[in-house]
Amino acid sequence: MAEKRNASGLPLLLLLISVILLHLFTCPFTKVEESFNLQAAHDILFHKLDFEKYDHHEFPGVVPRTFIGPLFLSTLCSPFVFLSSQMDSPKFYSQLLVRGCLGMCVIGALWCMQREIRKQFGSTVACLFCLICTSQFHLMFYSSRTLPNVFALPVVLLAFTSWMGQRYGSFIGFSALVILVFRAELCIFLGLMLLMSLASRKLGILLLFSYAIPAGVLSLGLTVAVDSFFWRKLLWPEGQVLWYNTVLNKSSDWGTSPFLWYFYSAVPRALGCSLLFVPLGLLDRRMSVLLLPTMGFILLYSLLPHKELRFIIYTFPVLNVVAARGCSFILNNYHKSWLYKFGSMVVVGHFLINAAYSGISLYVSHHNYPGGRGIQELHRLVPTTSDVFVHVDTFTAETGVSRFLEQNKNWRYDKREDLTLEHPDVNMYSHLLMEANVSKMSCRTRQKSSDNGEKE
Repeated sequence: MAEKRNASGLPLLLLLISVILLHLFTCPFTKVEESFNLQAAHDILFHKLDFEKYDHHEFPGVVPRTFIGPLFLSTLCSPFVFLSSQMDSPKFYSQLLVRGCLGMCVIGALWCMQREIRKQFGSTVACLFCLICTSQFHLMFYSSRTLPNVFALPVVLLAFTSWMGQRYGSFIGFSALVILVFRAELCIFLGLMLLMSLASRKLGILLLFSYAIPAGVLSLGLTVAVDSFFWRKLLWPEGQVLWYNTVLNKSSDWGTSPFLWYFYSAVPRALGCSLLFVPLGLLDRRMSVLLLPTMGFILLYSLLPHKELRFIIYTFPVLNVVAARGCSFILNNYHKSWLYKFGSMVVVGHFLINAAYSGISLYVSHHNYPGGRGIQELHRLVPTTSDVFVHVDTFTAETGVSRFLEQNKNWRYDKREDLTLEHPDVNMYSHLLMEANVSKMSCRTRQKSSDNGEKE
């Protein structure tokens, strides 16, 4: 029986892997929000112990970030990167390997969650959960992106799975790790689950402290030790991030959204048509237990003015469980009446609509990385033996260029941010990778004409 269950689950696992890889290969480049973790993984893999060359010394970012995620990811994919380098493959392939390993971590956590769902709610709900996840664009798209939220995602899913199964030791351990190391605001989401367990007396205070104290000390000690070494000063990165974003509210400098934005914009876009089945899933009273901390987290986190969809990505798989239960309620009653038959057609149709929306979104995203396309085109057009000194401007670096794309060892790449077209140093570069801005280009043309006139 166990072998039969494993065999039946294999196509779902392969589907999850295939969809995440499809998103990865269709959009292989990264944006500025992903840059720290990606550059850190590059430096660990390629500079190794030569810490002076690490990118974060020159470009530290607004707030320091932890090295634990990139260090773990680099350790996972280092054998594959080594083999790739031995075959003299382009360094860009290593970027795909790093992101692919992160995607596999998310898949592994989703799969553990699926097994717990199968145990508690049945195989139909588990199967529908996997299908709903794969049909949605944002969850699959972000799963291989080196964002702090995505590094936190598999740990949150493992914590949630442990909480579902009432394995409180592992729940508290994973919670401490993800809160103290990756995303401090998750104390709201996971804290609500903890409060529910305490209120229902499934977890005692003494047992809580016996788990929480060593887990907290180990997690905090780990991040302080590792990150103080890499940043060369005593540091708790997530503590600084929490102070900067929440206490000082500096995240608002990057824009603000209305209080209910997560509810009327982020969640509907992320869940797609699956959102329609969430209310139906609540017919099973067990689902309200899952939904309460989820909605509580979104509601409380809405108090922070700066909002982005990725900030609540941890809630999407939980909402998908409730939606899957709603779908199963319809499908299990297929034979009862024509209304359920029609509802079953709606269930199938909603997967097709979600998939169509995902396909369109993926196509649009594919064309959203001009910096990555630009540097690839430069490598294609200019011989590798040429003496090249290329400057990468801020826009180009924010839209796809990473250290993994610096593939010619005899070329020089520079990302200095203080360079303008009027600056005299601009003439020392053989190539400029810059935003296709008409005013900048005309300014550069006038400058070249002026330089030529002076030579004459």
